Amino acid sequence: MEFTPLRITTVKPLRELTFDLYIHFKEQYLCYAKRGEQLSEEKFLKLKAQKIAKFFITEGDESNYQKFLDALLDETLSNPKVDIEEKVSMAEGAAESAVERMQKDPGSESAYRATEKAAKSMRQVILNNPDALKKIFGKKADKSEEVIKHSLNVCALSVKLAEILKCSEKEMDDIGTAALIHDIGMTNMSKADMELFYKPKKLLSNDDKRVYYMHTKDAASLLKDKAYVTPAILELVSNHEEVLSGLGPNKKKKLSLSEEILSLVNNYDKRTITNKTSPAQTLKDMMIDELGNYDLKLLNEFKKVLHTEGLLLE
Repeated sequence: MEFTPLRITTVKPLRELTFDLYIHFKEQYLCYAKRGEQLSEEKFLKLKAQKIAKFFITEGDESNYQKFLDALLDETLSNPKVDIEEKVSMAEGAAESAVERMQKDPGSESAYRATEKAAKSMRQVILNNPDALKKIFGKKADKSEEVIKHSLNVCALSVKLAEILKCSEKEMDDIGTAALIHDIGMTNMSKADMELFYKPKKLLSNDDKRVYYMHTKDAASLLKDKAYVTPAILELVSNHEEVLSGLGPNKKKKLSLSEEILSLVNNYDKRTITNKTSPAQTLKDMMIDELGNYDLKLLNEFKKVLHTEGLLLE
């Protein structure tokens, strides 16, 4: 039997389950709660206290879980009585679960649809709650979760920048979806090659760049010929490492605004991970290093967003 992981934050206590829920313990999957049951508050808090971050469901229950999650997301995000912490936690959990499902099975339409829904939820949380971005960027991730956390960061900040630049809702949702899955090509990388993700860009040799940039082509290969993946998403994912100087893997010198937003935010968040610099220092470095790679107006708008959102901590 195949199992799919989901974040514990996407399941609420005292709500009837429409699927069987498993936990992974000592190399086996144990049924923790059956469909039709509810998790008690006490059980739920105990799991959180034990730092259990994930549940699992069988592949056959994926559509039941997605309907459950969609209803829960809509209810949580539209309820003014729910605090910002819970809204952010729910949207993040949905996005993390979707990205992990795409990493596990990039050819799955249900995983892709879950990613689209998660991107919309992230947009809703960020644009309707002034402190949401600060809360998302204030969380640290274990190294094993860093690529997923990076995808969420890029999604959140790209959507905010796109809103400021008057992009349409469709453009924002495309940017958000592409941001969540932009690094799925890394699932094809060996453990040794994955270390290149953590290496500062300026220290990458030409050979390193050739190997590392393969993830953009691999991502495109995983998504192409899928009727449900739009050309706009495919272009965004394929070109997320491109810059106006033509030094990206595809050597493009003309980028759409959406492509440039995604590339810029990806570059910024990746620098904070690899260079281990503060957000303020990362921005200072980018304003010098990336002149010619991005439109100066875009760089200045990005700088404004980081200031306004309170993300430039030293």
